[in-house]
Amino acid sequence: MRLILFSLFFLTTLCLAYGQETGTVEGRITDTSGNALAFATVYEEGTTNGTTSNADGFYQLTLASGSRSIIAQFVGYQRSAESVLIEPGKSNQLNFQLSDEALVLQEVIISANEKNQARQIIRNAIKKRKYYRDEVAAFSCDVYIKGLQRLDEKPKSLLGLTISVDTGIVYLSESISKLKFQQPDKINETMISSKVSGDNSAFSYNQASDMLINLYDNSFFVEGLSERPFISPIANNAFLYYDYKMAGTIIENGLYINKIRVIPKRDTDPVFSGLLYIIEDSWRIHSVDVLTTKTNGIEFLDSLTFNQVFAPVGNDIWMPISQRFTFKFKAFGFKGSGHFTAIYRNYKVQPNYYIPLPKKKEEKKPKEPDAKDPTKTTDPKPENKPDPKNTAIVERNEPPLFTKDDFSNAVLKVENEANTRDSAYWASVRPIPLTKTEIKDYSQKDSIQSIKESKPYKDSVDRERNKFKIANLAFNGYTHYNSYERKYINFPTLLEGLQYNSVEGLVINLPFAFQKRNETSFDYRIVPSFRYGFESNKFYAKIEGLKMLNLKQREMIQGGLGQFIEQLNAQNPITFTNNTYFTAIQGKNFAKLYQKNFAFFTYQKELINGILLTGRIEYEDRSPLTNQATFNLFDNDFSPNDPTNSEIGATTFPRHQALMASVRFRIRFNQKYIDRPDRKIVMSSKLPDLYVYMKKAFPVVGSDVNYNLVKLGLTHKMRLGQFGTSDLAFWSGAFVGKKELYFTDSQHFNGNRSYLASQGVVNQFQVLDYYRFSTQDKFAELHFEHHFNEFIFNKIPLVKRLNLQAVGSFNYLTTPTLGQYMEYGVGIEHIFRFLRIDYFTAIRNGNYYGSGIRIGAGF
Repeated sequence: MRLILFSLFFLTTLCLAYGQETGTVEGRITDTSGNALAFATVYEEGTTNGTTSNADGFYQLTLASGSRSIIAQFVGYQRSAESVLIEPGKSNQLNFQLSDEALVLQEVIISANEKNQARQIIRNAIKKRKYYRDEVAAFSCDVYIKGLQRLDEKPKSLLGLTISVDTGIVYLSESISKLKFQQPDKINETMISSKVSGDNSAFSYNQASDMLINLYDNSFFVEGLSERPFISPIANNAFLYYDYKMAGTIIENGLYINKIRVIPKRDTDPVFSGLLYIIEDSWRIHSVDVLTTKTNGIEFLDSLTFNQVFAPVGNDIWMPISQRFTFKFKAFGFKGSGHFTAIYRNYKVQPNYYIPLPKKKEEKKPKEPDAKDPTKTTDPKPENKPDPKNTAIVERNEPPLFTKDDFSNAVLKVENEANTRDSAYWASVRPIPLTKTEIKDYSQKDSIQSIKESKPYKDSVDRERNKFKIANLAFNGYTHYNSYERKYINFPTLLEGLQYNSVEGLVINLPFAFQKRNETSFDYRIVPSFRYGFESNKFYAKIEGLKMLNLKQREMIQGGLGQFIEQLNAQNPITFTNNTYFTAIQGKNFAKLYQKNFAFFTYQKELINGILLTGRIEYEDRSPLTNQATFNLFDNDFSPNDPTNSEIGATTFPRHQALMASVRFRIRFNQKYIDRPDRKIVMSSKLPDLYVYMKKAFPVVGSDVNYNLVKLGLTHKMRLGQFGTSDLAFWSGAFVGKKELYFTDSQHFNGNRSYLASQGVVNQFQVLDYYRFSTQDKFAELHFEHHFNEFIFNKIPLVKRLNLQAVGSFNYLTTPTLGQYMEYGVGIEHIFRFLRIDYFTAIRNGNYYGSGIRIGAGF
């Protein structure tokens, strides 16, 4: 059915194309010296039907038949207009040679009330900023995006991994989308066409809605590029971040356009430098050509250039017709560049200065009985209606541009047939002609795709990647590839394979992961693990597995069984690697262990959008363990393996069995997502996530425990603009009803008594003892962490060059036995780009509890 629908759609598209009797105009755009002007804007005057030139200066444009005026423009050059007669089915050659901008004396145009005329222009633009931001209530358009990334230099290996990717173009993709937007933030995008060089079955990751950069906003985030929002050059507080210099004025199509040079006051602020073109009198943005660099706080890139060109679309409204991001990067031996270019066409715009209302039929009211003579009736008195002259909103009978059915929680939907378009289709719809390099890349990669998918080729690549390197032991472990069958075997690193603890002494720990992928995603993973302790003289083994059932619904099953060593706190508050160091060197055996014979089964599925269910049933045969090792470099005595607890005292327990079942719901309100044919990509939410957790222990089939545990949780990530970002986590719960349980069943809290922190864990304490305040009663905990994201340090001379970031933390815990416990922390992250150091102090019931320095990762 889908194939039939697609065939009908494609046939209809071709018929419409021929029915419109279109022709093309193509050519090259150069300067007066004959040098190509890459990414110049070309469009039909009076419309938003436009394109940009490619990297070699060539362009092509499809137009309806008749006499047309074609405009070519480029930042720093005079706009050029040429008339051309378009005949059906014919191609016209039209080259443009653009001259340098002819600047007009600015005094002729501007009557400035202050010395810096550029500042006056920016003040006027700031006054109109909110009006232009809100003047469009809704719009729709077609968007073409071409993304290209090339690699110029690469290392042979990194962290023990062989870098097999070649230099040259590593990503080339094109897409066409239908984009809909409605104020304030409703977005709907449908990708109807997708092409990825070298992989005909792949779907492009281009996203038009991700490129909606609006300088009329005071600030805006670019996801994944910076931890801070960028400040617009016309933001309300722009004068705190920018200086401005008049670069001249140009006359274009009867409009005076002011050329303003934007200069950052501090190069460490999240700002831009470059050129801003403002139209005289209307004070709206005409075009933008600005740059931001690594010193401005962007991540992973050395520089990013942002170019945007506007054009009128009717109702005296201007919208972007082209937009481009150009970037360069250099890190870890990699060096390269790339660009993403978007062409916006076929706008439909609903202005915001009226509300479209459907026509309503006037209902005649029944006549009212006469007060003097009830047998007679009179017409009802006319109602008092508001005077339209006193109404701010003008009513129109135009239909609304969208209905509520036009928008859903899927901000982007990629059609299943998007990657099936052939070369003839792309040749007919592509607004930017391919360069010779791009044509060669498509041709070569498409021709050798079958070769690269063949078994001999994949085996030859695997032979190189499967060569063992000493660095594998230290960093990533060793992976054996069988790419043709999409099977992989992972072996542990040396730190994972060799451990030391007070219960087993020296330990050989060998987890192996067997993984299988299908054509588009992860399929299953099986992990057998083997463990032997030389002091305990005990061998352990277990096997666990995970199978993906439905990636779009996040449906999976997981299971396992065996006999193994576990920490009393199943969340593993201290890693086995860290515990090895502190136990073997300092004699501090923080990890408290027990033996568990177990079997479990877990099922997960997203029931409806935003509600994720995880259910688990498990059976455990638990046995206590005692210290067997005595060696450590400092010759200290190990603490007992059964910690002391303030609520129940001794925590020793006999061997016992436990049968338990649990269910957890994660509720994400108004969850937005990207709907791709092969997967569902969940996006971050502006609202908090809510968790509901219930666990029941059953006193049946030999189980010795019987209890009910109920927990409610909430996590939230908040963006506070230039002030940074905050992470919040809250949990509260209680054991209810009849309680027959052992210390392993207690609610444990993630404490920390070492100087190595565990940042990134949303429920981590940094001074609290690991098990002293575990509870079998009610509890509540709160964790708050604020990242200032250079807001503080980028104001300090010299220090601002280090890109340091300040962090503030607060942790809270209460139980009937503990009382009120609080931790306060201050820290610095991004030290040498990866290190973080905090100082924490703790108070219990108003009294000093402890303090210490914590060191961890802080990327």
